[in-house]
Amino acid sequence: MATARDRTTVPFLLLFFATTLCAAAVAASREDHGGREPSLRQCVRRCEEDRPRYQRAQCVQECREREQQEQGRHERDRSGEGPGDEREHEEGGRRPYVFDRRSFRRIVRSEQGSVKALPPFHEASKLLRGIRNYRVVVLEANPRSFIVPSHTDAHCICYVAQGEGVVTTIENGERRSYTIREGYIFVAPAGAVTYLANTDGRRKLVIAKILHTISETGKFQFFFGPGGKNPESVLSSFSKSVQRAAFKTSSDRLERLFGRQDKGIIVRATEEQIRELRRHASEGSHGPHWPLPPFGESHGPYKLLEQQPRIANQHGQLYEADARRFPDLTDHDVRVSLVNITAGSMSAPFYNTRSIKIAYVLEGEGHAEIVCPHLAHGSESEHSHGGGRSERGKGWRREEESEEEEDKGQQREQEEAGQGYQTILARLSRGTAFVVPVGHPVVEVASRDSNLQILCFEVRAEKNEKVYLAGANNVLKQLDDTAKALAFAASAREVDEVLDAQRGQGFLPGPDESGGQEREQEDEHEGRHGRREVVAETLLRMATGGL
Repeated sequence: MATARDRTTVPFLLLFFATTLCAAAVAASREDHGGREPSLRQCVRRCEEDRPRYQRAQCVQECREREQQEQGRHERDRSGEGPGDEREHEEGGRRPYVFDRRSFRRIVRSEQGSVKALPPFHEASKLLRGIRNYRVVVLEANPRSFIVPSHTDAHCICYVAQGEGVVTTIENGERRSYTIREGYIFVAPAGAVTYLANTDGRRKLVIAKILHTISETGKFQFFFGPGGKNPESVLSSFSKSVQRAAFKTSSDRLERLFGRQDKGIIVRATEEQIRELRRHASEGSHGPHWPLPPFGESHGPYKLLEQQPRIANQHGQLYEADARRFPDLTDHDVRVSLVNITAGSMSAPFYNTRSIKIAYVLEGEGHAEIVCPHLAHGSESEHSHGGGRSERGKGWRREEESEEEEDKGQQREQEEAGQGYQTILARLSRGTAFVVPVGHPVVEVASRDSNLQILCFEVRAEKNEKVYLAGANNVLKQLDDTAKALAFAASAREVDEVLDAQRGQGFLPGPDESGGQEREQEDEHEGRHGRREVVAETLLRMATGGL
């Protein structure tokens, strides 16, 4: 018979075991999530409570990026994948040309801003070895901040994506100081001492850069002059005896001047200091030739958005700066362009004859399609666009060939041009980077809800030609009638009907805008439309077949 004490102990034991099981479940849950830091909600709350108002948006974005990284790590842990598996998955994913915001690494971080960079391209894929000497870097500086003087062992071509400020470079004994704002391009050559200030009291200064590395393939280093939290001044790295001899000053004083400090690399400036920096800057150079530089020399940043666009219509605008327009680009063989595609529109399909295009999305959302012949010889990808399937299945192998003949001719067939393509689909949003190799046709499409702004650095720009495959300036229109009749499965007249149907140039109505009109034409000309599809497909295959 149970005593009163027994009746009291049993519920207590049950409660104890239930509590223990709950604690174990919570611990297991934490372990299962890889020991993650507090949740996204707690991170966002800390941003709202601890950060100034102008830093909160960036803080929240960093919280989300960390949460996404933790989720990806958790999923890989559960599936048994390691870091090597992740790299293999990315390579096998057949998107070697696309980099989202999580691909960037922060190389400088402070309370007043950050610098982030994409890893070297040749580390991402062997297909990008042609741009192994280039890096993409993004600087973000908070309002009223100052980036301390430094130099780097790489040429830097910069585009001001947001905000306004002052930039100063010291090269060949000359100090040149300029005001910069959104839409300006400027160049900081390797070794030139450069410093910047965000003179705006409300907006961040965002500068997207391409660095041409010249010291070590795909690698670059910042060398900071004065002291900083991390790293120290390069001057403090010399021996004490060399410092004393170089400056004729005591070690204690030099330590205070060049030693490690608490200021950091991106520091807060007072209103008076910003006003003084702005006063020293102007729209041009402060060199000895000011205000009239020698013939052929540049005298300040290039105001890209204030120039006449090369192509402009209701569907988009293309602004370009090359060495002829901006002499500072002469020694770098790079063309800088800005593409603005209106909501729901797209660029006409095109390719570059010599340039490799490195693109960075500034604003908006949409997608890009890149036609690649290299990836068609591998397995299909879940990232590939369904409508852009590899053409391998069409004529890649003949069914009548014997297995023995297939084995003998396999290597030869894989080397033949035009045997297969795979279309890479890249989802585009702010902060996405992508690369388009030489000769690869590409289309960029803006979403229906927002304009799509893309900054482009085209490497090896000299003598490059942008070749359009659709629209009023379609290169295929220049074929003579005999060539059209011989090349396509239709008469020259039908080929001309397809080529002349699109009257736009450079920028066209997007798939959503033109879809209704195309369906009406299909209903009205159903019999002839089938032949047009064949002609259009043959046109694209011929245009990309020699790549």
